[in-house]
Amino acid sequence: MKIRYYISGHGLGHASRSCHILSTLKSIAPDLEVEVSSPAQRWFLDNMLQKTPLVSTRSWDIGVIQHDSLQLDLPATIAATKALYRQHDQLLEAEAADLKSAGVSLVVCDIPPLPLAAAERAGIPSVAIGNFDWEWIYRGLAADQPEHASELLELAEQCADDYRRATLMLRLPMASPCASFSNREDVPLVARQARCSKSQTRKQLGIAAGKKIALLSFGGFGIQQLELAPLALLDDWVFLCEQELDLTLPNLYRLRSGEYFYPDLVAASDVVITKPGYGIVSEAIANHCAVLYTPRGNFPEEPLLLTALKRYTRCRKISNEQLRRGDWQQPLAELLATPAHEATLATNGAEVVAARLAELAGVAV
Repeated sequence: MKIRYYISGHGLGHASRSCHILSTLKSIAPDLEVEVSSPAQRWFLDNMLQKTPLVSTRSWDIGVIQHDSLQLDLPATIAATKALYRQHDQLLEAEAADLKSAGVSLVVCDIPPLPLAAAERAGIPSVAIGNFDWEWIYRGLAADQPEHASELLELAEQCADDYRRATLMLRLPMASPCASFSNREDVPLVARQARCSKSQTRKQLGIAAGKKIALLSFGGFGIQQLELAPLALLDDWVFLCEQELDLTLPNLYRLRSGEYFYPDLVAASDVVITKPGYGIVSEAIANHCAVLYTPRGNFPEEPLLLTALKRYTRCRKISNEQLRRGDWQQPLAELLATPAHEATLATNGAEVVAARLAELAGVAV
């Protein structure tokens, strides 16, 4: 039995949770053959997938094109998605043929629509995994952007037509309706948890006791026009950052991509400074870290994520403008003064999803 797992290249959240599921699947069904098709950042996939082969880096969805983590580019998104759908029938036929010739018995998508249609064409069952789908995103953007509404609604319907071909949708928490999927099962949160204790990670980083840690987390898109010089005044804080910045500060610690297991950094931090995205929100909740968040534009997923943040962990909003000028002292102090939350959320989604995929693939675990 063989699974082909398609992962969106939009940001790192889709890749992060997919790789966590794949790692769990490998541990419970080591003899199940799995391969991946994804244009996600290669350093991340190489670090996370290990022995799982990457059979293609083709983009099967566009998602939303962004200038950085906070700025969407709708004209570019529309143009690129239209270009993809102009190739739709050709890609569908070619991928259906490849699925059959490769002996794939189950297709899994997080959450490109087109491979689901290819699976149906090939007579292969398929599973979609996610907390939203691109149809819902495009419809939400259309409602907020009337000048682009007709084009976005057309793209939404094209996505919906492919999503309807799925055999099953495994819907994660913080979810949109996912109305295109007639067969839906809700599953727990997929979230990576720290492997090291807070003290172990602090020791590895060489951060002195008594210093507070803030992790700057802006995913695969990064952030532009960020003024960090004022942070030098916050000498009781250490700021961890993976993004390349032309700046030297005594309390700014630059991380190389993949140098540390990211949930260890989240768990070791007092605060994550970020925009709301599934990956970082889920890991902050799972590792009990406070979140200083800034709006990411009119992205329809954001209200769902904020509802979960406000319920399951301490969080505070900071405007894009205040974030960019490095005016963080008061928001950080106010956030740490916020009482801890008592509500909890099950975070064993990777185990539940992996077991379900193994069952669908006909493998006993």
